[in-house]
Amino acid sequence: MNISPPSVVLLTLIILLSSCASQSNNATETPDTKNETGERLLATPPKGWVNVFQLNNDNTRLTDFIPPDQSKGDWSTKLSFEAHTTEALSLDPIELLFSEAETDQSRCNRVSHYNIFSGLENNYQTSVRLFLCGENTFTNRGEIKLIKAIRGNDYLYSVRIVRRTPPFDVNEEEIPKEEVALWSTYLRKISVCDGSPGHPCPQPEAGAESQGNSSQ
Repeated sequence: MNISPPSVVLLTLIILLSSCASQSNNATETPDTKNETGERLLATPPKGWVNVFQLNNDNTRLTDFIPPDQSKGDWSTKLSFEAHTTEALSLDPIELLFSEAETDQSRCNRVSHYNIFSGLENNYQTSVRLFLCGENTFTNRGEIKLIKAIRGNDYLYSVRIVRRTPPFDVNEEEIPKEEVALWSTYLRKISVCDGSPGHPCPQPEAGAESQGNSSQ
């Protein structure tokens, strides 16, 4: 069940992230989510972040990153790029995020979630949602998640940011404004394109060399 946002800081987060509908020309291609048709997720992890997990099969592609000062077994922030073929996952972005909320209901003691943006980006169905888990019953820690889901023609993509915290009351938790600004700017740069007139890819900035296809 959705509850009104618990704090002024949370309201600030919603306002900042509502600008996800705007597009950035600075995004670069993530090789792990490119397919042969040319459709690709334009995203890259923050500089220096470490790849700690990767899965690539016929239906699913998943890559996890954490900051360089954290460990795979005990991280506090994780960034994930995920892609499922549309044949394997027939949900639209809103349905995918509501499914995530239902999963949280089964594994968290206190839960709240809010729609940040739902609409079209580069003519693809897109949705961004904020999730608050007061205490995950498996980790005994709180979780703050931001997930952006984009339905391409061949893949349903999701980019998730998970921040682990001490357990908290979802109606009182305050999120640092600096972190709000950081992740809102980051998500705003992420999009999907295939180079067609309906889904154009951003052109490289003048004088800049394209480096988005290098292996990570």
